[in-house]
Amino acid sequence: MKLIRKALLYSVVAAFIGVFLASIAYVCVPIFLEKILLPRLVKSIGFANSTGEVRKFGLTRLDMASLRWGELKNPFLLLDSVRVDYSLPGLLKKHIKKIIVSGVEIRAEYKDGSFVFPGVDFGNIFQSPAETKSENPDVSYQEWLPISFDEFEIRNATMILTSGNTDFRIPFSIKAMPIPGDKKYNLTGYTMQAEINMNFNDSQTALNAASRADIHSTVNFQSNEISMRFTFPDLNLTYQGYQLRNSPGNTPLSIEMRKKQDALHVNFSRFCIPSPFPVEISMDRNTDWRIRFTQKGMDAQGVLYINFQNEIPDAASDFGLKISDPELIPIKFRGQKQGNTWNFSLNSLRLKKPLKFLRQRESISLYPERFSCRGKGSASQGGVRFALKMSDIAYDSDALQMSSPNMLIYGNTRIQSSRSPLIKAFMKLTDAEVKSGGFSAEKIDAEMPFQWPYPSDEKDLAESNDKEKRYFTIDRVKYYDMDIGTIASTLYQDGMGIRFTGQYAEVLPSFHLDFSGRAGITDAGDFVTNIDFQTPEPEVITKIDLGKFSSQLTNIYFDGNIGMSGSCQVTGSTVTSNAVLSTHNAKIEIPGKQMALEGIDLDLKLRDLYQFYSAPDQVLKFKRFAWGDIELNEGEVLFQIESLSSFFLKKSSFSWCGGHVYTHGSQITSGKREIDIICYCDRLKLATLLKQFNAASAEGGGEMNGRIPINYKDGKLKIHDGFLYSTPGEGGTIRFHTDTLIPGASGVQQSIQMQIAQEALKNFTYDWARLSLMSQDEDLVIRMQMDGRPAGPLPFGYSKNAGLVKIEQPRASFQGILFHINFKLPLDKMLYYGSGFSGFLQNK
Repeated sequence: MKLIRKALLYSVVAAFIGVFLASIAYVCVPIFLEKILLPRLVKSIGFANSTGEVRKFGLTRLDMASLRWGELKNPFLLLDSVRVDYSLPGLLKKHIKKIIVSGVEIRAEYKDGSFVFPGVDFGNIFQSPAETKSENPDVSYQEWLPISFDEFEIRNATMILTSGNTDFRIPFSIKAMPIPGDKKYNLTGYTMQAEINMNFNDSQTALNAASRADIHSTVNFQSNEISMRFTFPDLNLTYQGYQLRNSPGNTPLSIEMRKKQDALHVNFSRFCIPSPFPVEISMDRNTDWRIRFTQKGMDAQGVLYINFQNEIPDAASDFGLKISDPELIPIKFRGQKQGNTWNFSLNSLRLKKPLKFLRQRESISLYPERFSCRGKGSASQGGVRFALKMSDIAYDSDALQMSSPNMLIYGNTRIQSSRSPLIKAFMKLTDAEVKSGGFSAEKIDAEMPFQWPYPSDEKDLAESNDKEKRYFTIDRVKYYDMDIGTIASTLYQDGMGIRFTGQYAEVLPSFHLDFSGRAGITDAGDFVTNIDFQTPEPEVITKIDLGKFSSQLTNIYFDGNIGMSGSCQVTGSTVTSNAVLSTHNAKIEIPGKQMALEGIDLDLKLRDLYQFYSAPDQVLKFKRFAWGDIELNEGEVLFQIESLSSFFLKKSSFSWCGGHVYTHGSQITSGKREIDIICYCDRLKLATLLKQFNAASAEGGGEMNGRIPINYKDGKLKIHDGFLYSTPGEGGTIRFHTDTLIPGASGVQQSIQMQIAQEALKNFTYDWARLSLMSQDEDLVIRMQMDGRPAGPLPFGYSKNAGLVKIEQPRASFQGILFHINFKLPLDKMLYYGSGFSGFLQNK
């Protein structure tokens, strides 16, 4: 009985002690967890400060709330609640039933090229390979885990990423489950599923995202492998106009990673970049990138493929170009990291055929021969060099064709964690050609630097412009078969475009044309070039043979000054231009044809320089035009150049033979075999007219009016049915030098009628006169009629024996004499045209 009482007493005491100890544990353990254990644990893994509250602690459950890790005022991690479900037998086996974390908020900042978490020392959390022990591949991941669990879940979690003055909110959730083994607490691994939602729009950084990432991960304790798969069902990221999205068919981008022993194998499916070129990036399903980890560092290698796509829906190419026949471009990657030092290389493999891009009626073809990119550095700093070589480059459109056998782009960049990288590159083009209609440029060599981010102020542009090696030259500029000069220019970058200044020279001695402009891309994706040009001042031109421009202009000389100004714009395949071409007091001379045009004044306004189309009512003035013995003075021509092959002569006027001549409108078309022009004559001096035609040497008054139709056909000038007549009611007096009118007459026995005519024409007063002009074969026939009387008595008398005889005294007066005089003149010889000149007139 005593033994029973004693046992009961001990049991009561033991129970009391147990309850007392449990009560103390129930009160003290939460305090110990809050004040001592949790802060020490957090600090040991690198977090500076932590606070939290244990709301409930029991034999099967622990509830904690308001956990804050990091800086007190700006913690990087906030947890609304943490719930842990367990059992005492499970705790003895280091196993927990459930862990649920709710209301997670992670704060981070992107600053100076790296991510910063307030109050977190990642140097203690993630040590470098040199500071850690070598990994034993035989050790299972299960041994690394301090506990095992049946369920782990993070709910209502958000990561707040700050960049500048912008906060990006990225919601996510995570759930992990064990893979059951053959025993209750003997697990074969874990599976994890996570979801990340990115939906933000930042106008400051031009970064926009509307995408979801689904993550599925597996840790296999038996094979000691880790695998992870990222899937993006609605990928849509844009940055500064560049878009990243899923490939055609809305095939989700998937990224797979598998860690086997010391190697990480990575493979992704495919995704596309719709602009600036529609391009798809992918990997071969049967190959992957291999990243191998060693005690000293890691190395990686793999191959990816770039495919310029033509089937990307809603592709918004900045250039409006589409590939005609897609072609895969393989890019081989290798990289190494040892300690803090790293290096990598990217190299393209050779293609079997060229790439060809199309845009409406334009096409571009090129052959990418080689692309290489190499970099090396230490930690977050380093340098990168790259080079791209292309050959057989050709551009073709309705208005313009360009080609070049080679183009090389090379450059470098520095990587610094504190700022964005600056890319500097150099483009070199050799032996290119450009053709547009009758215009062509050959032997084009160009070198141009550019950088990204591009120069943003005038100082940078001025420094770019001062570099002597930055040049653009064209050794030969031709217009149809005419060599019209050379071009030398300096190029420099202006944003995403090119500015240039240069000089067009060698077209004429002492003549040069300064120009400047910009080439780039419009918002609509069209290539556009704007050029302004002008001569610095009217240039003095020495005498020059125009045969340097065309063989058909040989021995035609120009002497005078030329001024020129204007602008040109090329948008896609459309060319618009205008110009003003001026010359004053100039002279054009053809000595072999005895032709000269002097005192030329012209301000030619061209509405379209490329098509050579002028404004209407252009005025050309000249002081003198001489062709053989024919001379015109003080001329003025109103005209319009309608195209390279069409010329409209509105009217012209000039002084000739002391009178005035004018013409009406006429259309002149290149290649037309026949041209008709009617010259209307007013008050021409008869004596001067006969001298000009080399018909007779005469003096005196008398004026003629009428018209002279001129026909040009097959390189010959003809006069058809021309007539001139004196003003009705107005006569005149003319004095012929009869020895020129009738050559050799003084040495020939003449009839008395011929003698009377000869004496009468020495000073003849006419009542009316008429000339008719008509071409016959290569001659010009002039028929002159005059009705009148000698101005005074003639040395003739009447003898009964001899009849009418010539005597000095007394003189006889004659009335009513009608003359019919015919002149047959070699017009072709007078105008000095023969072989070669007709070809000049018919030049197209």
